[in-house]
This record gives sequence, C-alpha cells and structure tokens, in this order.
Amino acid sequence: MQSPAVLFLDFDGVLHPAGAGSQKMVRKALLEDFLRDPACAHVSVVISSTWREALSIEKLRRLFAADLQARIIGCTPVLEDTESDFPRFREIRAWLNRNPQVKRWAALDDSVDQFPGHAHANAVFTDPGVGLTDASIAALRKLL
Repeated sequence: MQSPAVLFLDFDGVLHPAGAGSQKMVRKALLEDFLRDPACAHVSVVISSTWREALSIEKLRRLFAADLQARIIGCTPVLEDTESDFPRFREIRAWLNRNPQVKRWAALDDSVDQFPGHAHANAVFTDPGVGLTDASIAALRKLL
C-alpha cells in the first residue's frame, strides 16, 4: 500500500484551457479517471486554484463527481504578502507546514513562474492553452 499523497490542483489552464469562456472543466474527466484508478486511491486533492477565493470548499467539491468529493480535503491558504516571488508555491508550502504528516505531494499547474526551480521536481505543468492531457496524467502518475 502506498503512503498518502496530496495533489495541489489549479483549475484555469489545467482543467480547461485558460480563457476557456463557457468551456470550463472540459479536461476534468481526465483527472477524475486518474483519481478513480485503484493505484491512485491514496491521493487526496487540495485546491490551489484562485477559484478558492470566490467559492467555498463545499462549492468547489461539488464541481467534482460525487464519488470523488470526499477526497477534496481543503484549499491552500490565501496569503496576504503578494509581493514575494512564487506565490503559488508559498501557498502550498504554508499548507504543508500546517499538515506536517503529508510527506508526498505534487502540484498540477500551468504557471511555471509560480514555482522556484527546486519545486519543479514536485510539479506537472500543463500548457495553459490546452490544459490537462494524457501526457500530463502519465507524468503525474510517476510523481504520486
């Protein structure tokens, strides 16, 4: 059995192409299939998307299939200091600091510039104009 792992999930540029308009969440099924794979049963999801600033955790959970909602375990904190480098990574690090039991994690994001170089080993970056692909899922599988 694998040790528990957390996936920090961005939405825009990942679950749908950036600027998708009415085509929101068109790549979500790929992620849901990944999470349903028995080999990934140890993976929980923490929302790192800016959507967490507008929607409650309950509303964010409801964006996902009913059988996966319990695996959406929270959101990264919104940090006040927006002037520092790598804000997305800093938010993830803040969540990890509050949850020291989590040893394995990966970020699924489209913003390479939000992560320092050393954190790239824990991230799968999508093309913001495309979003999540089978290749992204394969890379994520290797990390988690």
